[in-house]
Amino acid sequence: MNLVQIIFRSIMAMKAFFIISGVLILLYTLDLKLDLKSFFATENVSDVNQQVTSSENVEEIEKIESALNVNIQNNRKRIPAPCGDGGLKIRDIVAVSGDSEVRYDPSASAQRKRNKKASEILGGDHFHHIDNSTTVRRLCVQSEWTQIQIVTPEWLTFVRGWVPNQALREIERAENGRRVYVDDDFYWDDDTSVFKSQIINVVNKISQENTNCRQLDTASMALSPTRSTPNNPVFFITCGYGANAFNVWFKPEDANSEQSFKAIQPIGKIAATDTCEQAAKLAAIHPSTVEFSRVWDLAYMPHASGRARIISTFTAKNRVNLELK
Repeated sequence: MNLVQIIFRSIMAMKAFFIISGVLILLYTLDLKLDLKSFFATENVSDVNQQVTSSENVEEIEKIESALNVNIQNNRKRIPAPCGDGGLKIRDIVAVSGDSEVRYDPSASAQRKRNKKASEILGGDHFHHIDNSTTVRRLCVQSEWTQIQIVTPEWLTFVRGWVPNQALREIERAENGRRVYVDDDFYWDDDTSVFKSQIINVVNKISQENTNCRQLDTASMALSPTRSTPNNPVFFITCGYGANAFNVWFKPEDANSEQSFKAIQPIGKIAATDTCEQAAKLAAIHPSTVEFSRVWDLAYMPHASGRARIISTFTAKNRVNLELK
């Protein structure tokens, strides 16, 4: 008997226990309800006035019955349903260790899932795979294989398939629910492995402190070629995906320093507009003739990185006194 079958049978036994317990409690409550009705029917009015009225007690009992039914239903929902060949529908999100190809069926000899787009662009055959930078949802867990769906990166969420169980691992969480990043979440090279413990500590500081870094692309972590010097290495990691992506730079010594990685609030719309209008006047030949559009042509775009962008138009006169836009 494999581990999944043992877990499945244990869960079925627990399910039966919860149902039987709920029925017994419900029968006891019904019996109590009848006793209370009988009691209040036989007591005189003065005694009843000193206690809670029978209708109120019946309402309380009905509330208890309703709560018991809800608890039973919730327990049933928490029990994983069976799937596949002795598997269970877990549906949690887990991390990945190493690199594994995604297959159509739960077998090492099964056909690999072809990456059509990559194959068309790069030529030849390329296949979908998962690695340290990927998170996946477990759809059906069997004794040796698990059916998964990619969760991150977001542009690959359509990918489903089977991978070996040893390729998956639980995600560690802090008390606030934020992910705790560990050694296996990163690719390490000669530049980064020397500072492994410091990098892991700083990345977790970024994850915990920066509200705009709920998702970190661990595959992007690397030594910055533009900000580093031989005796002063600087690293960076990318937060978010797509249009909301931005880099956070850090040094190894930030692991034990007071350096804060809290999210930077972008400049407000009015202040940004004033700054942009001032820049337009400085660039104009006749600053006093500048008419800056603060309403109709104005667009304010704040970004998760803490930057903000202003797009607008203005008119001004040139050297020959012609007004241009």
